[in-house]
Amino acid sequence: MYDEEVEKTILYYLIFEEEETKLKPEDFYITKNRQIYNAIEELRKKREEVNILSIKDAIKGKDTDILKYISEIAESRYGSSFEYAYKKIKELSKKRQLEEFNTNLKTELNEGIEDVEIYIEKQIKKLIEINDEEKKEETFQEAVVETSEIIEQKYLQKEKYDNKYTTGIFDLDEVTNGLQKGELTIIGARPGVGKTAFALKIAQNIASKGLKVAIVSLEMSKVQLIQRLIAKEARIDSTKLKTGILTEKEIEKIAEAEISVFNLPIFISTRTRNIQDVEIYARKLKNKEDIGLLIIDYLQLMKSKNKLYSREQEVSEITRTLKLLSLELNIPIIALCQLNRNAAKNEPTLSDLRESGAIEQDADNVIFLYSKSSNDEKPKSVEDIVIDLQKQRTGALTTVTVRFDKTCNEFINLIRRN
Repeated sequence: MYDEEVEKTILYYLIFEEEETKLKPEDFYITKNRQIYNAIEELRKKREEVNILSIKDAIKGKDTDILKYISEIAESRYGSSFEYAYKKIKELSKKRQLEEFNTNLKTELNEGIEDVEIYIEKQIKKLIEINDEEKKEETFQEAVVETSEIIEQKYLQKEKYDNKYTTGIFDLDEVTNGLQKGELTIIGARPGVGKTAFALKIAQNIASKGLKVAIVSLEMSKVQLIQRLIAKEARIDSTKLKTGILTEKEIEKIAEAEISVFNLPIFISTRTRNIQDVEIYARKLKNKEDIGLLIIDYLQLMKSKNKLYSREQEVSEITRTLKLLSLELNIPIIALCQLNRNAAKNEPTLSDLRESGAIEQDADNVIFLYSKSSNDEKPKSVEDIVIDLQKQRTGALTTVTVRFDKTCNEFINLIRRN
């Protein structure tokens, strides 16, 4: 499935008309044409002149027929436009990719697959990539240039720079610059300290900037989570939403909060119970909705369909899957985690992560929440909570103190550092 004249037409425009294109070497079926295209790209990267001689020198093996072949292309007067030839070569390339996709699909199905739903989502992603003309595996050098441009852009616009992945906790964001794509963040705490409320604050802060957020809750219903969001937004005691004992003024606040929460691009799943289903759910939402963040509440309630010898192996599989999923989908993932009982008596450490050392190993960031109050003190409706960043793979560590209003499930920033 190829057209030799179309490939020659493209090469003519690239060499003699200096057209720019985002083709890939595999878009050329004929080996010689692919060699010429690679030579053109190599010369352009080095910012050298593209001509018959420079192309010949750039082609490994010094094909003796190359001069004659390019001369023939130069002497031809192709009647089609560059736009038509580009469209045609991409169409033929996609057809070849689909043919290869179909062959591989039949082979893999005959060999047997473990999880059909995950396999389907992966195939959907491959089809999307085939249809994406801009998709191209960048070289290390291209990645360096891109990274350099990002750094320069952030420097030049440092006053205007706004990371949509900020948590809303100012002093924490100052050290981490918010969440990062491709990273797994573990938030650990003992029960009652506010890890779900903290995750909802992050979710709401990021969703309010237009990024789509998915929440997998293994502990609370959709109604419970949404009630928390409404109470947080309206700054009203969440128990009043459960009892219905509200004043007219509070009803007005709730109505405004409901509108605000209604417009948030948040997806909630409360039926997902194992890591395989979480992976399917995340892949589907990425393919259909392009989600920007996934939150799991919480890690120790999650299981695996696979038969493993110990709970430690099961948790290891779960955290490794979440880490790889964050890289493949290019999104941050947050997993909430229950801490050992020992953490209730002392300031938590990485060893207090329950059930597996793989949690610490796979996580890019580990954040602990704990109360500053003494264990002997009675529970308070408002108390100071320490946010302790104990691991950040690419940055410094810090501790931040915030105020937690348990009545409306809101974390409040204290005095911001200068």
